[in-house]
Amino acid sequence: MTKFHAKAQSYKPRRKEDSKSLRLCSYLCAFARNLLIVFLFIRVVEAHASVPARVVISIDAQSQVKVEAELSAPARSWSFRNAYAGALGFAERVKDFAAIAASGQDAGAKKSASGEYRSERDATRITYTVDLATASASDVPHISWLTLGRGFLLFADLIPRDIETLTAEFKLPFGSTLESVTSRDKNGRYEVLEPESAVFLVGSELRKKSDTISGMDLDYVVSGTWPFKDDRVFEGANQVMKQYLALTRYRLPHRSAIMIAPFRLSPAATWKAETRGSTLMLLIDPDAHFGAWVGQLKVIFTHELLHLWVPHSLKLEGDYDWFFEGFTLYIALQTAIQLKIIDFKEFLTTLSGVYDLYRSHPDDRSLIEGSETRWTSPSTNVYVKGMLVAFLYDLKIRKESGGKATLADRYRELFDGRVAANASANEAIIAVLDAAPAMSGFGKLYVETNTKLELEQLLSAYGLTVDSSGKPLQLQVNRNLTPEQKQLLRSLGYRD
Repeated sequence: MTKFHAKAQSYKPRRKEDSKSLRLCSYLCAFARNLLIVFLFIRVVEAHASVPARVVISIDAQSQVKVEAELSAPARSWSFRNAYAGALGFAERVKDFAAIAASGQDAGAKKSASGEYRSERDATRITYTVDLATASASDVPHISWLTLGRGFLLFADLIPRDIETLTAEFKLPFGSTLESVTSRDKNGRYEVLEPESAVFLVGSELRKKSDTISGMDLDYVVSGTWPFKDDRVFEGANQVMKQYLALTRYRLPHRSAIMIAPFRLSPAATWKAETRGSTLMLLIDPDAHFGAWVGQLKVIFTHELLHLWVPHSLKLEGDYDWFFEGFTLYIALQTAIQLKIIDFKEFLTTLSGVYDLYRSHPDDRSLIEGSETRWTSPSTNVYVKGMLVAFLYDLKIRKESGGKATLADRYRELFDGRVAANASANEAIIAVLDAAPAMSGFGKLYVETNTKLELEQLLSAYGLTVDSSGKPLQLQVNRNLTPEQKQLLRSLGYRD
């Protein structure tokens, strides 16, 4: 047998440099392994977090909604929204809350406070019912409601705030249908990435029209029988959308919707509206009588549809209701003139009523303070004073620029990329308003501090007067206008 001798091995002592290199290599390898572990852990966490909860929503004929949610991760606590836009305590509509562990056993969920639930053990599934028949006229359209098989489902109060993303499946009563800007997948499930903004209209015989307006998709959905033609109202909405695209020069990237439904309101209100996310919800009392239905709806659109841009598309932080409500009221009034929905006389009459309302209430806080306490204070400061400040700003910048600049220019600047996402809204908007040299300090004077408005003194430079001899007071055009004043007022819609 042939024998193969092992190769002789020799030993050479390592140099100090070699030993250092080996130790460094060892450290680097260990560091790399740890990085890999951390990286893999992060990927696992991200993958886990990206798995949406699976929710099934069943609606019965008695306006009871049953929700069954398979959670994306085990949990022991759930919180439902209980206050929004002046509506309070609506989380009490949640009943029969139960949490189920992975084993299928009851996890021992108990109510700890209004809208708050805790379980003794980890739960992977929750179930509960919500009574949507109890919504009052004072609370809509801010909360979910369902009456006679029709209503709005708002995930902001139907789904616990702990669930950040979900897919939803609906089980509806016979003959009912559902509409939303949220799209369905091939299995009929809705992927909801932002539950706070998700809106669904449910009902029988929903009428729908869709169109693309200058590259922006718009749905128009109507429930109920009304004395107006859908085509004419939809055409009016299209006009307003085009006007605000021109105003902001910002094309809405997502589908938007206008949804109209009947709801019996209080005698003091014939309609109520809210724009949430990409959806305008408009509730009209079925007994309402408008002299011109299409004109009235266009006026509503001039205010509510601007909210698709401001605040929804701005993505700013903080309370700046003075701008997205008060300034929006003024821009809506200007838009109504430009679309010939109203004339200049009606423009002044509206502003006269607003100023009359302003004078009848104490002005004891700045617009920023008013925005912070909008829902906890009875003051109308945010709307009324905000609108008048926007009017003053527009007058002043038109006069100082010789008609070359308007308030509309400031909106374009908000959308041209100069304002960073998630910036402080008050700081960013005031900076934009004050950017023109002639307007420096305007924001501090009328927004940041509590400066009272005395239109009797302020308007004379622009060819306007305040006649308070009668009731209500009236803003009027001076009889003897200078050429500059006449040009300014004509730019606002005045015709002599």
